Amino acid sequence: MQKTNRNLLSIIKFVLTDIPVTLDDELNYKEIFLLSRKHQITPLVFDGLYKLKGEFKGMEHFKNVTFSLLFKDQNQVACLKQIENAFSENGIDYMPLKGVSIKNLYPVPEFRLMGDLDILIKETQHDKIKEILVPLGYVQELESDHELIWKSNTGVIIELHKRLIPSYNDDYYSYYSKPWEKAVIQDNYKYSMTAEDEYIYIFTHLTKHYRDGGIGLRHMIDIWFYRMKHPSLDLDYISDELEKLELKEFHQNLLDTLDVWFNDKEETELSDYITERIITSGSFGLKEMHDASAAARASAKETSVKSAKKNTVLKLIFLPFSIMKAKYPILEKAPFLLPFMWVVRWVDAVFNKRKSIVKGANQINNLNTETVDSYNEELRKVGLKFNSKNK
Repeated sequence: MQKTNRNLLSIIKFVLTDIPVTLDDELNYKEIFLLSRKHQITPLVFDGLYKLKGEFKGMEHFKNVTFSLLFKDQNQVACLKQIENAFSENGIDYMPLKGVSIKNLYPVPEFRLMGDLDILIKETQHDKIKEILVPLGYVQELESDHELIWKSNTGVIIELHKRLIPSYNDDYYSYYSKPWEKAVIQDNYKYSMTAEDEYIYIFTHLTKHYRDGGIGLRHMIDIWFYRMKHPSLDLDYISDELEKLELKEFHQNLLDTLDVWFNDKEETELSDYITERIITSGSFGLKEMHDASAAARASAKETSVKSAKKNTVLKLIFLPFSIMKAKYPILEKAPFLLPFMWVVRWVDAVFNKRKSIVKGANQINNLNTETVDSYNEELRKVGLKFNSKNK
């Protein structure tokens, strides 16, 4: 493992456990700073460095970024409280997901930053939710396969989930096709999962991102810390459910890697490979990995790469109705206008969205046997694959 990576992981371990660690005398603070930003863990790393080293070179950079991120975090927390109160007062069922649920487990909640607020809702209640959010200053931005995305007047992004997993991840989606099935009422319209089911969901969400292009340190820290805070998890149940998801091997490989990072287990070729990929990926993965993943996923749903390329071209030209109506709300009331709106979209793309055209062309070019085979081999190495349920 590279020296900077090892030092960064030692700092994280110290902050979350108070277990003493030893850092190199000559730290590359610039590299640690850049990695902390890339993985969105700067406040956590800054806290650890200051406690371990006192004043250090480049501390002002850490401090400035930390203050900026903490301001954003407090803004998010205020919006979350406002939404939760509004939902509870108006009889809206909701379940906080991912970072919204996990951050309060951390010794300092501000160490677990969130990109946005993820909340599961019942799609049948969305019209009522609109009536609640609009007067509070929220604006609906767009609708995706699995989310209804809103934005506050202070810039906070709220992702109201219709689904726990996007339907295009059809193997994992089949497990979560009934998103409220595992919900347990907590208080006044607020739901949660059991600790075991939440852990499985957090891990499945992590896996989705890893398979779709990459994950960052924050995802791994969540898994490790969740297990620490829930020492009595029913591991047999978790194992059985991961078996259904075909994730047992990958799960064990990630646990072994976490043991290397935080429990002094000896490194292996596989743990080094996983470590390098995760740290290189950053919070959202690398573009080339996302492109290769999209090609491999598309190929998995077809009988050949050639067939996948043909269908991808058709889907890019003729977007499905579910996506088109999100782009052009008039289709909600007049679905017969779909062919006309396809033409509107083509004209708009030619004159105003050249980047989208280039992106689509790259997606098609990546659909070749070499790219697909190479990416599938990388997944196989860690215990993953695209296992389409549509074949």
